[in-house]
Amino acid sequence: MNRAYLLLPPALVLALICIAGAAAAQVLMPGEEAQVPAPREDTLRSPGPEPEEVELLPGDELPVFGARMFTGAFAQQPFTGFNPDYRIQIGDQVRVQFWGAVDFGEVLTVDAQGNVFLPQIGPVHVAGVRNDALTSLVRGRVQTVYREQVGVYANLEGAQPVSVIVSGFARRPGIYRGLSSDSILYYLDLAGGVDPQRGSFIDVRVLRAGRVRHRVSLYDFLLEGSLPTIQFADGDTIHVGPLTNTVSVEGAVHNAARFEFRGATLPAATVVGWASPRSDATHVRVRRNNSGETTAQYLPLIALQAITLMPGDRVTLIPEDRPQQIVVGINGEHDGAKEYVVTPGTRLGTVLDQIVPSERTRLDAIQLFRVSIKERQTALLQRSLDQLEREVLAARSATDEEASIRLREAELIQSFIARARKLEPLGLVVLGRPDQARDLYLEDGDILFVPAKSRLVTIAGEVMFPTAVNWRSGASIKDYIEIAGGYTRTADTRRLLIRRANGEITSVSMGGFNQPSPEPGDEILVLPEPNVKNLQLAKSLAQILFQLAVTTSVILDL
Repeated sequence: MNRAYLLLPPALVLALICIAGAAAAQVLMPGEEAQVPAPREDTLRSPGPEPEEVELLPGDELPVFGARMFTGAFAQQPFTGFNPDYRIQIGDQVRVQFWGAVDFGEVLTVDAQGNVFLPQIGPVHVAGVRNDALTSLVRGRVQTVYREQVGVYANLEGAQPVSVIVSGFARRPGIYRGLSSDSILYYLDLAGGVDPQRGSFIDVRVLRAGRVRHRVSLYDFLLEGSLPTIQFADGDTIHVGPLTNTVSVEGAVHNAARFEFRGATLPAATVVGWASPRSDATHVRVRRNNSGETTAQYLPLIALQAITLMPGDRVTLIPEDRPQQIVVGINGEHDGAKEYVVTPGTRLGTVLDQIVPSERTRLDAIQLFRVSIKERQTALLQRSLDQLEREVLAARSATDEEASIRLREAELIQSFIARARKLEPLGLVVLGRPDQARDLYLEDGDILFVPAKSRLVTIAGEVMFPTAVNWRSGASIKDYIEIAGGYTRTADTRRLLIRRANGEITSVSMGGFNQPSPEPGDEILVLPEPNVKNLQLAKSLAQILFQLAVTTSVILDL
C-alpha cells in the first residue's frame, strides 16, 4: 500500500514531523478494512519500560515523590472495561442484537458520520451517546419499525484504537498506541513515566487541538487514589510540565522525598502529612538557605501549623529520645495500682511511697527489673558463650584417644551452648534494703516486684528431689540438702548459691566455716560440676553456669 501522512489528523501530522521515529499511517483503498500498522515495540501494548533506577539531583540523596511510580506495571494491564460516562465515538465497535419476531446479531463499527447501520431500519446515530444510554437509544430506533415482540440489546464491544502523543518532560516522548478508554497512567508508563530530574508530577495536561481539556496532578493518585476518567481521541497530547518548586522531608517519616508544590510558599503541616510521620516523631528541624546563609529552626511537631515553607527548604522530623513520661509497673503482693505514670527523673522512693501493702506484703524484699539491665546481661552472656565456643574449637589433642574424648566433650558443650543461648536474663537490679535505694532514678519500663511473705525454703538444682520445705529455725544448708534427698552424682558439692527473697545472691563454700543460715523465702541453688578434662574449659563452664543461675534463675546441666 501507499503510505502518506495526509490521512492522519493534523495534530498527528505535526507530531510526526517533530518527533523522530513516529509510526507511519496506512492509506485505505475503497472496500478495504482498516488495519493497524506494525508499530515499534515501545508503541505496542507491551510490558512497558523496564524499571529504572531513580536518578537523583547532584548532592541530593532524596528522590522526588513519585519517582518510583512508573515501572511498567500500568502498561502491562491496559483498561478493558468501560465506564457508564464513556461516550461512543467514531471507530468504536458496538454489538447489536434483536430477538423475537426478528433475529439479528452483529458487531458494528461506528462509521465516519457517527452512525451504525441496522438492516430494515437504517442508520442510527450513536456518536456522542453515553455508554449507559446506548441500549435505550437503539431500542427506541428499532421500535419505530418493529413495534412489538422484538427485544433489543446494544453493548459497547470495543473502543477505538487511538494514537496519543506524550510530550514534555517524560523519559521517552513519542507517539503511543492504545485505546480511547485507556488511562493516562497507561500512556505515561509506555513513555517511561515522568522524568524525575526535570518533569513535574503535579502538572500533567491533556490537550486536544491545542486546547487544555484536563489538568492532572499525580499526587492525587499517589496520596488519595484519585484519577480522573479521560476519554482519549486520536491525536490527543499528554504534556508533562517542568519540575516546579520543591521542599525535602526526611528523618522519622515513611515517605522521605522531595515534594513539589505550586506557588511561592507551602504550609509545613501539608507537606509533612504527605511524608507520613512515624509515631515516634516529636520534633522538627527546618533548614533554609537565604542568599547563601543557612538558617535553622527546631521546634516541637505540634507547633508545625505556624510554619510556612519556601522552595529549597529541608524539613527533618526527629524522634525525641528522652520520653516526656515514663511508665513503672508494680507486680506482686499489694493492693495498689499496677502501673504509675511519672515524669523522667522520678526516684524509686516516690513510687515506693505509693504502694498500698496488703497483709502479706514484704516491703523489705522488693525487687526491680529493668530493660536496659536485661539487654546488658544478655550481651555479656552471649559474649561468654562465644568465648566458650572458641575455646572448644581451639582445644588440641595429643593422641587419638584424647581426640576422641575431646570430640565427645565438644558435642556436649555445643549442645549446652545452643540451649544456653535460648535463655533470657531477667534484668534484675538487686536493691538490698529498699530504704537504702530510695534515691535510685527510675527508667521507662521498670517493673517493681513486691514479694509475699513466705516461710518456705526452696532447694533446686542438682539434688535428688528438688522441693520447697517449711523454714526450720536453726537448720543449716546441709540439713535442707538432706531433706531434698542429697546431691546428685553430677552436683558441685563444694560450692552452692543462696538466693535471698530480695534477689541477692550469696556464694557458699561448703568446706568453710560460718556458713550463712537460710531464711524464710530463700532459695538454695546447687549447680552442676563441669565434667571435662580440659581445666580451662571447666573453669569457663563453671563461670557460665554461675552466670546463668544468677541472671536467668535457671540451673542448666550438661
